Amino acid sequence: MRWLNRRLNKLISSLLTLPFVLIFLFFRWLLFGKRLSSDGYVIKKSNYGRERYEHREIAERILGRPLEPREVVHHINGRRDDNRPSNLCVMDRVDHDRYHKWYDWVRENYGKYPRKSTQLRKLREDFHGLPLSDVPNRKY
Repeated sequence: MRWLNRRLNKLISSLLTLPFVLIFLFFRWLLFGKRLSSDGYVIKKSNYGRERYEHREIAERILGRPLEPREVVHHINGRRDDNRPSNLCVMDRVDHDRYHKWYDWVRENYGKYPRKSTQLRKLREDFHGLPLSDVPNRKY
């Protein structure tokens, strides 16, 4: 019976906080022009009125050029809403797919994720990625 009581209390408290969360998200979108997509990426209103992924805008600003359609902006720590330049890496789509196959293979065979230093080394050397923290004279 205790477990049922705990579950009901948790359900009631989550239902009570839901309106506050929705109000916060609405005002964040209204004031800052940002919202989360269904995939977890931050979508931002651009200066021209269209919505764009924030991580792609940041990468273009730092590189000083528009991204090509075949280029992907990879989140190093895996958190799609963490758009700090030190967490972003620009790479080719094919290399990005190869990187994720390697990453999943390491997780499957060793039972843990590779260290960040190993990931950065692999991104630079084997998968031809360009971490935005490595870009000289950043304009961000």
